[in-house]
Amino acid sequence: MTNSENNNEFLYKMSSHLRKGLAEVQAKVNDLYRVEELEDYIGVKDSPIEYIQSALAPLIGQVNDFQDYAETVTNKMELDLEEVDIYAMLDGVLTIADQLIEQKDTVTLEEEIAENLPPIEADATRLSQALLNLVHNAVKFTDKGQVTIRIEREANNILFEVRDTGIGIAEENQELVFEPFETILEDKDDPRLGFGLGLKIVEHIIDLHDGETWFESNAGQGSSFFFTIPL
Repeated sequence: MTNSENNNEFLYKMSSHLRKGLAEVQAKVNDLYRVEELEDYIGVKDSPIEYIQSALAPLIGQVNDFQDYAETVTNKMELDLEEVDIYAMLDGVLTIADQLIEQKDTVTLEEEIAENLPPIEADATRLSQALLNLVHNAVKFTDKGQVTIRIEREANNILFEVRDTGIGIAEENQELVFEPFETILEDKDDPRLGFGLGLKIVEHIIDLHDGETWFESNAGQGSSFFFTIPL
């Protein structure tokens, strides 16, 4: 086993261990919400229980990203394929997308969803994750305007697009977009700065579906991210 393979395997084991530990902590925190003596602290901003809950959420999200990335580089990610109704899957995606949009009163969510889309063979959970990763990025990097979800049928595929009117990506940075642990942001203190794993995970999920992933963007003019799922 090469050093790179050893490192990837270590990342997988470490992230699995962290995710299990955080899940156990989250379960105990959820138990606190049923403790009668703590009722006065529930829903109170900055109360100890709400502070812990708020602090846990991003940690769990980050560890889940590391786990998914580790599954990507160790080829451990597996799909649970089934016949997926695109409209049913989209209901859940749009619910979460609406919650993301609500955090920015200068951004609206638009839908361009074709009628009579056929069912597809896919992993509904992973496909939702891929689409939401794109939506999350679009909302994060758009301060004003629209984020649009477009889905249409092509000859042999279903085409998914997430389009935004955000900051866009300069040509010299475009080769970094699908690279893990890379960022197009120059300010390393920018609150939008993450670990750069989301798009790599999206690409891997779509690869497992035998689809393709790509993007189009210009600095200051927004971005469009696309992927296809074969029929």
